[in-house]
Amino acid sequence: MTDIGPIGGGASTHGVSRPHVEAEARAAESRPGDRAQTRSARRGADRVEVSRIARELSRMQDPVRQDLIDRVRSEIESGTYETEARLDGAIDRLLSDLDPTL
Repeated sequence: MTDIGPIGGGASTHGVSRPHVEAEARAAESRPGDRAQTRSARRGADRVEVSRIARELSRMQDPVRQDLIDRVRSEIESGTYETEARLDGAIDRLLSDLDPTL
């Protein structure tokens, strides 16, 4: 037959008992400040790694077109940015996004 004990029986798959590990976990969970730490220790720590390629791609983004930003800002401030033609174009694009058959 098999040497594997029942699940949750306090034994590993090789029949070695681990009562001290389980007792430490129960004791730590009974202390309010240690609960989150114990859970994260069991799960492991989260980690984020950014690859070299991702770093290079982030540097290759299009540069900010400050001239365009400045022009649009001044048009908004002066009240000349929102024209009838621009509003109609925005509405047409919105309707097209909502229903591509239009």
